[in-house]
Amino acid sequence: MRRPIRKRDLLRRIEALEARLSRPTPAPLAGQEAIPVATIGHHIYEGPGPCRADLFGQICGEHRDAHHHTSRDDQR
Repeated sequence: MRRPIRKRDLLRRIEALEARLSRPTPAPLAGQEAIPVATIGHHIYEGPGPCRADLFGQICGEHRDAHHHTSRDDQR
């Protein structure tokens, strides 16, 4: 059973988290790359070829590898 946390302990934890989050982002490691995530995972790949998913009037057009693969995707 968990015991209740005191208000000052909770505030101390929140302040510690805020201090950690306010630190600058560390430089990337050698060879590390960022990938675009704007089109990843928010819809199912509709192929073959470039994705044909209609996203509110715009066609996705991304390659299959730009999408999260699930068992449903793999069946296509």
